[in-house]
Amino acid sequence: MCLKHTRFNPINNTKQKGSMLVIALFVIIVFGMLGLTMTRLLASSSESVIYEVLGQRALNAARTGLERCLAAKYPITAGGSPCSNPTNFVFTGIAGLENCSYQVTPDNDIVVTDNSNTFTYSKFTSIGRCDAGDIIVSREIYVDALVAN
Repeated sequence: MCLKHTRFNPINNTKQKGSMLVIALFVIIVFGMLGLTMTRLLASSSESVIYEVLGQRALNAARTGLERCLAAKYPITAGGSPCSNPTNFVFTGIAGLENCSYQVTPDNDIVVTDNSNTFTYSKFTSIGRCDAGDIIVSREIYVDALVAN
């Protein structure tokens, strides 16, 4: 009985030379692009959080300006003072509103008559602005007031 001995065929080996190199290169490129995409995604996510926080601070600054102006013009007790045109304020030393400011612009009062009743219509516009480095965010809000005379 004679055993057959099979040898490694070099012809088949030459067809497969470099295939592992191509697969390894493909895997490296795919993982590199995945890592780059994740880095960009995290960077844009942190930037959007900065814009969101600054936007909320700017909105709070604008609301503060409106409330101060409305409280001056329509006080609970008698003797209100007009809100000057425009009213500017920069927050300093107030936690949460550093580098923020507001500008309130009241429109001229309009007298409205309905039957025998007269009302005074006022509109107030407030712009809050906050900045952090080279990022500047502003929010604008307005309030209409109708007061019976």
